[in-house]
This record gives sequence, structure tokens and C-alpha cells, in this order.
Amino acid sequence: MIRQLILELIEKGEPQAAKGLAIAYLKHENDIDVANSLAKIHHDDKEFDKALAVLENVKNPTPQIKVNKAKCLYYLRRAPEAEKVIKSLPKEVREDPMTQIDLSLYTTAQGKFDESVRILKPLADKIPQASFNYGWFLMEEDFYKGYGYVRTGANLRVWGHEWLLKLKYNIGEESRWNGETVDTIAYYLEGGMGDEMIFIRYANHFKKYCNTLKIFATSKTKSLFEACGYENVFLTEDIVRTKWDKFVPAMSAPYLLKLNHPCEGVEFPYLKMEAKPVPEMNEIAKGRKKICVRWKGNPEFEHDQFRSMPVEEILKLDKYGQLFSIQMEGCDLPKNAPVWDLVHLINDWTDTYNIFEESDLVITSCTATAHLAGAMGKRVIVMPPLVSYITWASDKYEWYGDNVTVIKQSQYNCWDDAIKVLNEVLENEVS
Repeated sequence: MIRQLILELIEKGEPQAAKGLAIAYLKHENDIDVANSLAKIHHDDKEFDKALAVLENVKNPTPQIKVNKAKCLYYLRRAPEAEKVIKSLPKEVREDPMTQIDLSLYTTAQGKFDESVRILKPLADKIPQASFNYGWFLMEEDFYKGYGYVRTGANLRVWGHEWLLKLKYNIGEESRWNGETVDTIAYYLEGGMGDEMIFIRYANHFKKYCNTLKIFATSKTKSLFEACGYENVFLTEDIVRTKWDKFVPAMSAPYLLKLNHPCEGVEFPYLKMEAKPVPEMNEIAKGRKKICVRWKGNPEFEHDQFRSMPVEEILKLDKYGQLFSIQMEGCDLPKNAPVWDLVHLINDWTDTYNIFEESDLVITSCTATAHLAGAMGKRVIVMPPLVSYITWASDKYEWYGDNVTVIKQSQYNCWDDAIKVLNEVLENEVS
């Protein structure tokens, strides 16, 4: 009876109501279905250690239990163990395409890129996720071809977040721009806020194909783009209430435009406005270099644990100048830390722009702040993880030019080498 109630609550979309019951139930029962369900609830709550504990307590685990266990190990930054679990599975399970894609994540996380490519290549024309991941590697050889895999899913025609447009607004691929000249083009910014800041760079490319270009952005970036001189900026949800002829999903723009380099036709800075002074920064710095720091991303992001740097190493950078924190979420500053918190000055991205304009240097993990600083043409050092976003993944294609220095992890789950390089750069540049 309790088992049925647990599964019914989950089916009804009430996982938190089922959570406590499932925990109590599994203390006395070995139930694979309930264990998998509870592990998923923990996983969705980002309680990866608890999810793993549930799965490890299952007696006579099925292959699916082991697949889910590997996922937990991966999110706990234990990729070598995750890989070992997958490779121990029966051949028919191990060679399942989705399990192979999981395996490619675990090998990629360890820097085993050649093995990841070997796994993904035969799947890239069949499965969107495999296509995306394969394109990530292919871009190093050929930006246009690789980006085609990243954004389109090869022949599968999986275009960015276009499925959301179809799902939310009933806007299908028949309305997508494909090179024709029309009266009005809707340029639909998609992804996270960082993606919006990256891909706004291509908006003006489409002006030669239309009389009117309309840009659709989220509420948190709209004011920034308008302040930077972009015209006809609407909220994303207004796309169903606004007249246009064809739309462009912004993250597909480089592919649709047939670009061979991410900066092709882009004038820097492409986010530029008249900044307001931030006198507090000069008062605090007292003539020292003003260095803005951010060591974490949004904790709600699924992979944030991979990109967050140790705060104690960031605080040691105060010897190079006055540190100013722009850490919006999950701020874990110790008492009396040598950093001045500026979060109270930030209400929107225009405020962050003003702070960056006042600063001498921005040091940040892989977050939207990196893209804002890069788009402004500011001096910025970005610290991505070993497996980094497409803007930082390539040693061949720079997305922001010489003002941005990218210092990636050189080994899995370890920041030591990257921090060492960071200090060497700062010794030469700031001291």
C-alpha cells in the first residue's frame, strides 16, 4: 500500500511528498522501482550523494540501477568510477546508444577526448545529444562544420531551443529564416543569459536581409541591450504577439550565416553604452588595481559544481590589487575576507556593466559575467573547467579576441595547475 502511494505521488508530480515515505519504506524493503524513483528525486534536488547511497543499497541491482549509479558518480566528480561502472555492464546494455553517450561524458570529463570522439562519431547523425557533443570536438578542425553538428543535430534538424518555440508558441520550422530577404526578421535569443550576451553579436548581420529586425530577449537582458543601442528589443514571450515574417533562433546564427569563425563580421565591443561612475570602488581601492572576481556560477545550473573555483584561492589574489566580489549566488566569503562585496549595487546587467567599466580586470569562472566583460572589450581572465563551454573549448577559435585570457583546468577535478597559471599571468601583468 505504501509502495503504491509513493509511486502515485511521483506520477502526480508530487516528488517531495513521496520523498520521506520512500526513505522510510526503503529502510525495510529492497524495491528497485522505489529506489530508482527516490534516487531521481535526490538527483533533481542536486543531492547526488544521497542518490548514490540509495542506489548502492539496492540488493541485486539491475543494469539500469548501475547506469543511474554512474550518473551520480559523474555529478559527484568521480568520472573514473562512473566509466568503470558502465564498462562493467553486459554488452547489450553497454552498447545501448544512450549508455554510450553517457560513457562519452565520463571519458570527456577525464580529458580522454579521442575516446569520446570514437564513441560519438557513429551516433552523431542519429541522436541529437551525440551530435551536439561530437560537434564540440569537430569545431576545432572546422568551425562551420562542427557548429553545424552542435546546433542542428546534423540531419536531424534539431535547432537550438526551437522545440520550445514549437511547444510554447506553436512556431514551427516552416517559419525559420533560411537565407531569404523578407520585410521583418525575428531574432530570438535563447539559452541562458550568457548565451544571450554571446549571440546578440550576430543580430546586426541579419539587417541586410530585412527592412526591420526585431530582437527578442529575456527581461534580465532586455534593458542592457537597449542601453547598448540595439533597437526594437522585445521580451521573448512577445514573439507570439508581434508581427514578423521569419525567425532566427540566435544560437543557430553562425550556422545559418555560414560563418567560418565566431568573430566573423563582429565589431568589438558589441556591447557598449555610456557607463555611470561607481565612486565606491575608487574610495575602497585607494589607487590599487580594481579587480572584480566571481568564482561560482548559478548553483541551479546542473553542472555548476564542475565550473566553481575554490574561494580560498581567489582570496589570495588580493596581493595583486583590491578585490571586488560580484558573486550573486552562493556567496561563501569567510569573515574578514580581503574582498569588498558589490552585490548591493547590482539590480540588473547595466549595473554590472558600470562596475566592469570602472574595474581594471575581471577574473571569473565560466558564467554570464565572462561574456559581458568580453563583449565590452574589458580585460578579463576566464577560468573554465577542463570540459568547457563552446566559447572556451577551442584553442584555435577565439570568441572575444586578445582582451580575454582563458585558463582552463589541465586535469580532471583539479584547479591547482590553473590557479598556478593564473598567478603567473597576474605576476607579469598586474604587479
